[in-house]
Amino acid sequence: MSDLQKIQMKVTDLRDKMHELIDKEENLLASEVIHVSQMLDKVLDQYYQAKIKSNLN
Repeated sequence: MSDLQKIQMKVTDLRDKMHELIDKEENLLASEVIHVSQMLDKVLDQYYQAKIKSNLN
């Protein structure tokens, strides 16, 4: 499994977790929702950086 595929799996997992939390908390400003959203942002940044790097090679 490539690094991009691993990162894509993390993105999917975090998105699913965020959707579950939003349904549970019913509040987009809940601290857990914000935390998972921030984690997702970081993983998406990693994905885009890895994508750029793979296109340069």
